Amino acid sequence: MAAALPILSGISAVVSVIGALRQGEVSSATNRYNATISQQNAQIAQQDAADKARQADRETYLRLGAIKAAQGHSGGTASSGSVLDVLGDVAAQSELEKQTILYRGEQAARGYTNTANLDNSAADTAESSSWLKAGSELLGGGMNYYSLSNRMKRT
Repeated sequence: MAAALPILSGISAVVSVIGALRQGEVSSATNRYNATISQQNAQIAQQDAADKARQADRETYLRLGAIKAAQGHSGGTASSGSVLDVLGDVAAQSELEKQTILYRGEQAARGYTNTANLDNSAADTAESSSWLKAGSELLGGGMNYYSLSNRMKRT
């Protein structure tokens, strides 16, 4: 029975090595999956911002049309006077709104991209750490095996 102790120690080390490597694989895969989701979210945020910007353009077109129609209805023309100031102001404010929508979408996408980069980095770290832990477990198991073997030889 005592002779089995070094063998059990070696088996324990191998199991620890396999566990450390498997843990690293799972952690890495999880982080890579999260990175993929974050990259998809970044694309969705950009597309959503583009869609909202197109909608803002459409609303501006309708708003400007309504102003021109109201001016025409009141007997004026939409090509002179204060109506041009109103049209210019509405167009400028609408463009600012559109640019704000696009900027917010880009900021959201950047946040998702940064999260994806962090997740990819965590995946790389998990893989490296698992190999270091496995190496440590293997060395520790080897030392235990050697120590137990020497004790067994002395007795």
